[in-house]
Amino acid sequence: MSLEFDKLIEQIQRMGRFSAYRTQDISERGQYALEMLDQANDLEEVQRKIELVRLRDAGYRGAAPFEEDVNSRFNRPEVPQWATVIAVDGSQVYPDMHGASLYYLTNIAAFVYYHGSQELPEQLCRPYLFYADSDLREENGIGSVIKNTVVNARRTVQEITALVEYAHLHRHYKAPLIGLMDGPLLWMIGTDITDSVKLEADYRGALVAFHDVHVNMRDVHHHNASIVGYVDRHDSRFVIRLLHLLMLDDHQVKRSIVETDGPFEGLTDDWLFSRVLKPGQRSAVMIQQSPRNKSYRLDTGLNYEIAFFYLNVGSFSRPHVVRVEVPMWVAKSPEAVNEVHGLLLAQCDLTGGYPYALTRADELAVVSGQEKYQLNTLINIELLKNQQRVEISPKQIGKGQARAGRRQHHSQLRSGMKE
Repeated sequence: MSLEFDKLIEQIQRMGRFSAYRTQDISERGQYALEMLDQANDLEEVQRKIELVRLRDAGYRGAAPFEEDVNSRFNRPEVPQWATVIAVDGSQVYPDMHGASLYYLTNIAAFVYYHGSQELPEQLCRPYLFYADSDLREENGIGSVIKNTVVNARRTVQEITALVEYAHLHRHYKAPLIGLMDGPLLWMIGTDITDSVKLEADYRGALVAFHDVHVNMRDVHHHNASIVGYVDRHDSRFVIRLLHLLMLDDHQVKRSIVETDGPFEGLTDDWLFSRVLKPGQRSAVMIQQSPRNKSYRLDTGLNYEIAFFYLNVGSFSRPHVVRVEVPMWVAKSPEAVNEVHGLLLAQCDLTGGYPYALTRADELAVVSGQEKYQLNTLINIELLKNQQRVEISPKQIGKGQARAGRRQHHSQLRSGMKE
């Protein structure tokens, strides 16, 4: 049955009115937040408040300054004359219990762009097919079929592993190197994920291996290798939470208060910095306060705590603020931060707001519906050649027939209208 839009009109109208009310309400609170940010220029006092909230274990999950005032803004820096930009992305075909065969596929793509050079970009794709019970099922291959979130987690590890591999291959280029991943660098893997401990260890091991590339490049030809998590859309409130903390008296710094956003409830860092940062400007480099990030610092090493800054890759009429995450070895190097800042803007200039290399990596990685159909056809042929039954579930057959009937009905209607 089709979606009955006439029954949605009133709900959509209410949604529009609610959005307008919320925008007006947020703008009033936002003005107070902008004033608080403008006054947050006493780095020593900000750091004192951060230490206080840490000592009291008050559940603070906001930002902490690194070496720059929280309200600092930095203009577009000079871009390196030459640089290597490597982007990776991935896609997947999830296990389908109703298909003719049980498997999942990941497709990992890399795109290498030589900034400032006439050298043509490189593109690489690696598909991986998983069909063994040990890959597909929980409890060492004898439990239920893995969830889609498990496939996503494994794909993330494959992506960062591929990024390290290609960075290592390009370490001899006498130019800065940045590796781009689509999404946060501070990876939040759930404990309910199969093999979560191993996946977490592999992910952090890849961060360490990328740092090894950086050390090698610094030793050999004095250039940086920086890994970057590029978060295009976000609802982060790290700085909003910091502003709330700064307005509290010391006796108010306790969990029941700190865990809320106080008068800034409903505001986001995106709202705040889209009004603060001019096109091409970045915010101060800051550090997210969380048990996960603390673990990166204490368990993996000082160089692996994740820092971030906000960057306006939009225009005056349409600001677009992204969150850029980098490890501490990048954050503590002004030269490396400037390289990341400048090269990201140069990449966004090529495509109008999103890094060109990431755009191309995404295009390469996507598995289309037609490609999935061809893959299933090839698998079914191979199964038949090996005397295996190929049988689609009745549910899948029924869904296919229903949708085919609907398509045929619409086709007949269009044909009649043309006549």
